[in-house]
Amino acid sequence: MDFLNDGYFVDLLNNALELLERVCVVLMVAFVSMRVTFLRRALSNVNECWQYQLCTAVFFGVLAIIGTHSGLIVDINQGGKIIEWVSGFKAIEDSYAIFGFRDLLIQAAGLFGGPWVGLGAGLLAGWERYDVGGFAGIGGGAATVLQGLSAGLVRRFWPEWTVTIKGVLIVSILSTCLQQVVLLCLIEPHANAVALVKNLFPLILPVNSLGCLLFFMVIKDLDSDRLKLQAQQAELRALHAQIEPHFLNNTFNAIKTLISIDPKTATEYVAKLARFMDSTRQTACANSISLAEELAQLKYYLDFQNLRFPGKFRLMVEIPDNLMTCYILPRSLQTLAENALFHGRRGKEGLLEITLKATDHGDSLQLSVQDNGCGISPERLEQLGKQIVQSDRGGGSALYQMRESLNLAFDGRATLEIRSQLGINTEVLLTLPKRSKAW
Repeated sequence: MDFLNDGYFVDLLNNALELLERVCVVLMVAFVSMRVTFLRRALSNVNECWQYQLCTAVFFGVLAIIGTHSGLIVDINQGGKIIEWVSGFKAIEDSYAIFGFRDLLIQAAGLFGGPWVGLGAGLLAGWERYDVGGFAGIGGGAATVLQGLSAGLVRRFWPEWTVTIKGVLIVSILSTCLQQVVLLCLIEPHANAVALVKNLFPLILPVNSLGCLLFFMVIKDLDSDRLKLQAQQAELRALHAQIEPHFLNNTFNAIKTLISIDPKTATEYVAKLARFMDSTRQTACANSISLAEELAQLKYYLDFQNLRFPGKFRLMVEIPDNLMTCYILPRSLQTLAENALFHGRRGKEGLLEITLKATDHGDSLQLSVQDNGCGISPERLEQLGKQIVQSDRGGGSALYQMRESLNLAFDGRATLEIRSQLGINTEVLLTLPKRSKAW
């Protein structure tokens, strides 16, 4: 047991504690960084689009680079003696190697974001490790890339391993073993590789394992946000699925009256109502709907309202064909048109004209619903959409719920603006990020 007398375990323990202390500092930086709105949005929706995946990969890659430069430098020619950094971003001597915690952050990237995020973070941090130099530069850089990719593949094919402490621990141990194999295969001369692994493995294994578990706890915070978001989206889908009882009751009464006047037309409206309800049931399971589908739903809805108010209103649509494939929240247009129909015609003489427009603003889409109705008083206009407003005809809560839904779906990047001139007209402008895929 001479190695005990030589202080082998004492040095090993001291080095491990020093690295873990630095790991905790980096994890604290990561946790604080996750408070940044855009970064948190990207991390919470990492699988939604490639831009979020790229942002997440860069985030983990930068943390991994910090992990490299927060490590311990050892001189293999002096039996693994610890050497102080001369400069954190200068190339090191050929006989030097780095005992850092870059790889635990790359493992975390793959386990959290999947193969593309793991690979991207691995390439960024691996290339930087190669650039730092030392006899383990090529081996360390290659191992970093492989660790990120392999952890990401675990996320893709065995996701259950990424959500439990046991699974994360097993992946971390296997990934660290993979790193040592790569180092043994790529470092020349082989004697240096053996000496490095002999000194590195007992130190880095507990650091990587405990570090991954700590990062797992940090990610739990994001997962709780995901669960909250999923619950809110389920609630929104339930709201979208609801068909207002007054609407059904009025539609049935209108069809009942029509039966005695025009049975054929009444039959057609019964079939239309069935299609409308079936379409509503289908969109109840969706967080988004294409503009073309929403417009079709709206036309069904207004067709039924025409039974109650024949010849009282007219819908005009000005939407370019290229915007029809954009996705919006279900019932967005219906809510705005419903408000225009029931509030705009109050006390108005003549035909109520409802104009629906869509405008392409590059990264954003603007929807406009305008009517030539009675308008809204300045006092009420100040409250609409910002709080629930009492109304004998409803609508006071509909706009408020829509604004809340927009904030949830687009994380504050969508706006709802109401412009009105009392006795002249009202226009509601809905501006939201342009999305060509459902979410």
